[in-house]
Amino acid sequence: MKFGKLCRLPLAGMAVLMILSGCGKQQTAESPELLSAEARQEAVDLGSLSSLTSAEKKAYSSTSKLDRNLSPAMERQVRYHFVKYSRERRGTMENFLRNSIPYLNYTKSVFRSRGLPEDLAYLAYLESGYNPFAVSRSNAVGMWQFISSTGKAYGLRQDWWMDERRDPYRSTEAAASYLARLYDIFHDWHLAVASYNGGEGKIGRAKEATGASKLHEIIQKNDTLDYSLQLREETALYVPRFLAISKIMRNADTLGIQPSAPDDEHPVLVPVARVTARPATDLVELSRRLGMNWKEFLAYNPQFLRSISPAGRTSTVYVPKNKEALARQLLRGTISGAGWRYYTVARGDSFAKVSSRTGVPSSVIKQLNPGKLKRGQRLRLPVNGRSLPAVIPAAPARDAVVASTSVRRGSKGGDHASNALAELKKRSSARSVPATYTVRSGDTLTAIARKYDMDLDQLYAANGGAAKLGTLRVGQVIRLSAPAAVAKAAPARRTSSRLASHTVQSGETAYAISRKYGITFDELCAVNGGEDALSRLSPGQVLKIPSGKTTAVARNSASKNAPVRKAAPAKTTSKVAEYSVQNGETLWSISRKFNMKPMELLALNGMDQSTRVKVGDTVKVIRNK
Repeated sequence: MKFGKLCRLPLAGMAVLMILSGCGKQQTAESPELLSAEARQEAVDLGSLSSLTSAEKKAYSSTSKLDRNLSPAMERQVRYHFVKYSRERRGTMENFLRNSIPYLNYTKSVFRSRGLPEDLAYLAYLESGYNPFAVSRSNAVGMWQFISSTGKAYGLRQDWWMDERRDPYRSTEAAASYLARLYDIFHDWHLAVASYNGGEGKIGRAKEATGASKLHEIIQKNDTLDYSLQLREETALYVPRFLAISKIMRNADTLGIQPSAPDDEHPVLVPVARVTARPATDLVELSRRLGMNWKEFLAYNPQFLRSISPAGRTSTVYVPKNKEALARQLLRGTISGAGWRYYTVARGDSFAKVSSRTGVPSSVIKQLNPGKLKRGQRLRLPVNGRSLPAVIPAAPARDAVVASTSVRRGSKGGDHASNALAELKKRSSARSVPATYTVRSGDTLTAIARKYDMDLDQLYAANGGAAKLGTLRVGQVIRLSAPAAVAKAAPARRTSSRLASHTVQSGETAYAISRKYGITFDELCAVNGGEDALSRLSPGQVLKIPSGKTTAVARNSASKNAPVRKAAPAKTTSKVAEYSVQNGETLWSISRKFNMKPMELLALNGMDQSTRVKVGDTVKVIRNK
C-alpha cells in the first residue's frame, strides 16, 4: 500500500490474510483478484457495453468525480473488473459489503469533512475488504493497510500494548490525511490513488521518466522504462480495480448485491461511542461488566493487543452506543479482574529473568510494579495474549451494579446490590472441593477461590482469618471449605417452615431485607423463586420471609387472626450509609467494622476482590440501628 511495501496481495484469486487479534487469533480475509496477463484479451472483448445486462449498464453508467473522462484503455480495464467482481466475485463483494456496514458512513463523512471525494471510502474495499484485522504478506496492517513507518508518520501508535493501524476510526483519519498529501503532490486523483499502492516515489519517478501527466500515459509507456522504474502490474491495475469496485458498491442495490449474513467471525456491530479508559484498565473485566464477551469486545476494539489498556497513559475505548452511560460510570471507578495474572518473585529473580519467564517486557513490568524486586513480592502482569480468559459476560442485571453507588435511586430501580451479590455467590453444588490446596507459583487467593467456586471470606474463615493469608508462599498448604456443604446445612438451623411476608418499600434492597429479618440472602432467595426473581424489586412487591428461631419475625405471623403483612420486624434495622475510609483501613477491615461479609461489601459497591481503597474514599456500608 505504501512506499517500502514489496508485495501486499497474491496475484491469483483470494488472498489468505493473517488476522491479528489481542489473543493471536487468525482468520482469512478475501481480496479481489488481479487481472492476469492471460485475461487482457478478455478485457478487450468486454470493451463494449453490449456485454452488460440492463442492471449492470445502469450501475456502470453512474459516475463520480473519480471515474469520469477515462481513456479508452482505462475504460476497458474498469469494465473488465466491474464484470468480474459483480459476477464471478459476487460473494466476495457481499462479504466486503457486510464488513463495511459499521464503518462506511463514518469513512465517507471523514473524507467529506476534509473536502476530499467521498468515493475514496471505497478504497478500503480494495485494501482489506474493510477488515480491521487484515495483515498482508509485507506486514501492512488494518483496514487501510498501513505499513509501520507510514502509520507512525500519520500518528498511528504502535507498541507492545496496541496497534492503532487496526483502529477503524483513527486509521481512517490517517488514510484521509495521507491521500490529501498525495493529491497535493500530484494534483491528480488517479496518480494519488496509484501512489497509495505503489508509493509516491515510485509514481513520481515513473512520471518524470515518461514525461507523462496522467496515469494511463505512464501505464502506456511502462514497458519502455528501465526495469527499476517500471510499475508493478498490481500498481498499474490498482486504479481500474478501485473504480470498478466503487461503481459496484455505489450501486449495490441496483445490482442486487446484499451484505452477507453475520457469523461468529463477523458479528453485527452497532454504532459506537468513544470513552476514555484510565492507564492499566482491565479490559477483560470491563467487557464482562458491560455484558460482552472478550471476542465481542475486540470486534469493537481491534486496536488493543493486551488484556489491559496501556499503562502510563489513557486510551480510547469503543463501546456500543447503548452501553455508553454504563461504560462511563464503570470507568470512573477501579476495574480489575480476569485480565490480570500474578507472578511471585523468587530468589535471584531480576526484571530480565521475570521478563523471560512471563513474556512481558522488563519496561512494562517496571511500569506496572514500581520499585525494586523483593523475594516473595507478587507482581501484577497482563494475562498472556496466547491464553486470554474465556470471559463470561456479566448477567444483564449486573449492568446496573455500579449505579447502586449513587445515593439517589428511582422508585422502580433494580436491586443492584443483591444482583451483584447473587452473581458473586453463584456456585456449583455438584463440584468436589478437596480439603486442602498447595500454593503454586503465580497463585492468588482470588484465583484459588474462583477455582473451587468459593467466596474469598470462606478461605479466610477456613484458615483462621485474613492475617494468616496475608502472604502466600509457594508450597504453602491452605485449607478449603466446601460451599455446597455449608449451603445444605443452612436449612437445618430452621425450626419451622412457616412463612411471613414483607412489603417492599421504596429504596429497599433484597440484601437489606434479609438482614432486617436476621436471615441470609440465600434463605430469602430460596423462598422467593431464586436469585433471578429478586434481581429487581419494586415498591409494594410482597416477599416471603421464612420464620424460625433465626428470625425476628413475630411468632404469631402465621396465625389466621393476625394478617401476615403485619409481621413484626426485628428490633434491629439496617440502612445503607456512606463511610469515609480512614488511614490504614482496608475493605476487609471495614467489612468487619460494620459486621458485613467482605463479599457483601464488594457487591454493595460494585467492586471485586482486587479493588483497593485509599484514605478519603467513600464506600457504602450497612449500618444497624
